[in-house]
Amino acid sequence: MSKPINIYSIPELRQTLDEALPGIFSRYEFNQSFRLIDSQLVIGYGIALVAAASFLLDKKFEFEEVLTYQKILVGSYMVLSTVYWYFTKFVQKGITYEGVNKKGTSIAVKTFFENNEPLYHITFMTQDDFDLKTALPVNKVFNEHGYLQTDLLYQWIGQQLTILETKKAK
Repeated sequence: MSKPINIYSIPELRQTLDEALPGIFSRYEFNQSFRLIDSQLVIGYGIALVAAASFLLDKKFEFEEVLTYQKILVGSYMVLSTVYWYFTKFVQKGITYEGVNKKGTSIAVKTFFENNEPLYHITFMTQDDFDLKTALPVNKVFNEHGYLQTDLLYQWIGQQLTILETKKAK
């Protein structure tokens, strides 16, 4: 059984529900894809390497000797930071889960809470551009003691996946 959370805390609700998604989708035979997370890490590590190189050049050499290299590194840092911002803002777009099943169907799930209301907004997106936007009242999947009822969440997500499949079939 999971540990209880404060059901009046939106950040705790979001974290608990977001962390439950990979387990729920694995029960529906989806394998989690880390493509977006890996890309974000590569860009972040690139930024860190540029900053480390700049620091080492500044420590080991005189300012005039490495001025040209520092300008290149600062420009690289700026470009990588802009790419990172663009990636998180427009490519990743708040996607919480991304997975692929054995049939090759991929799904991406975007989640958020709005205006501190206890409604967990979920958008299911497929590679065929079929979207399903829905909201889950959190009192349906949490009991009064703050425990997540994973079976209820599993059933609710199953219903949403069925709706998404029928939407695709039309």
